[in-house]
Amino acid sequence: MKIPNLFKNTEIHKFIRTETEYAQALLNELKSLNSNFISINVIENIKSRYIAIWISQVLSIFYAKTQTLQSITSNINSVIFALRHIGTDESFRLIFKTFLNVDIEVTTPEAGVIDISLKGVIKTNFTTFISPSTKKGKRLKKIILREKKPGYAASKKALVFNSLPKGYDHSIYAFIKRIIPIGRVLKINNTDGNNIITFNN
Repeated sequence: MKIPNLFKNTEIHKFIRTETEYAQALLNELKSLNSNFISINVIENIKSRYIAIWISQVLSIFYAKTQTLQSITSNINSVIFALRHIGTDESFRLIFKTFLNVDIEVTTPEAGVIDISLKGVIKTNFTTFISPSTKKGKRLKKIILREKKPGYAASKKALVFNSLPKGYDHSIYAFIKRIIPIGRVLKINNTDGNNIITFNN
């Protein structure tokens, strides 16, 4: 990019050069992704959080701003696998394990029907620290559990709980609906065998 003489060796010049280099790095990453998309390992190839979030948006993958890059790319990997192996038992197992942390059993009780039974309770990768009430504007304090056993170093662990964002499970179900082969019916049942939701495609 040609810089006008007026701006050479100025802060504006430095800013333009920095932004241009950053844009070029993103472009190179996108070119790399595009060239080997069929056999891509997202975790190894995506090093930019910006690109990971952008691809999540393109593929309509649920993500949180607090998620790590590795967590987001792992989700993208799972979705790409599911799209490559659309409608197979393994694709459903991977999607449920990745996004809902639950094992499933896949059966076909009759022609054209895919029956998915949850083997446990739905959970997510989103964890929240449990903290005492704090005044507005003050930084939240973590509750730390400390354990000391004779002969061992003391261990510390923050008290957290696993959170399920409102509408998260239904957003995942909506995604699953999109990968059902045409002409199939998908039934999702809870651990008691009761139907949670049924999709017709």
